[in-house]
Amino acid sequence: MPIFAEFVLSANSISQLPTDGLVEIALAGRSNVGKSSMINRVVGKRGLARTSNTPGRTQSLNYYRIYPNGKTSKPFYIVDMPGYGYAEVNKQKRGTWAALIEKYLIERKELSAVIQLIDLRHPPQPLDIQMSEWLNHFEHNFLVVGTKADKIAKTRIEQQMLLTAERLNVDSVSTIPFSAASGLNSDKLWSRIIEFAG
Repeated sequence: MPIFAEFVLSANSISQLPTDGLVEIALAGRSNVGKSSMINRVVGKRGLARTSNTPGRTQSLNYYRIYPNGKTSKPFYIVDMPGYGYAEVNKQKRGTWAALIEKYLIERKELSAVIQLIDLRHPPQPLDIQMSEWLNHFEHNFLVVGTKADKIAKTRIEQQMLLTAERLNVDSVSTIPFSAASGLNSDKLWSRIIEFAG
């Protein structure tokens, strides 16, 4: 059965989150790292998550309900979190986002895992490292996905992934290079998401 996926809601506070108890898998990453493109590629539904060339566009927790084997299968949520590190968003707004993300990651019982996205064209930035340390500290299940792998030479992908794993202090088996454009490792990433969904 084909995957069925639908946008459910955008939440600006914890009180607005779903109360149905479904498993949640959150996406974390810098603004414009490709979270929306990743969602669209892995569920096979172009345009489900709105992509933008304007960093900082996602300003809330965006919930997508995913039925992995059609509408009769048990669903779970993919939660697109606000991107971090976009300087042109004013400080007050960034503080609001940070508080929302922190509260969500610490308190949300339905959260099964976090997928941290890193742009493979660049080494992990300080905010990426901070996020990785934070996820480790709170003992979240998490996976590091190197996005935009189609934008670098194929011969550099493995080297960049090893560098990413080293900078983030994670085991390389917890990393996957990925491209929403070419579909590189889309099936592998989907398999990991299904594992997290339980």
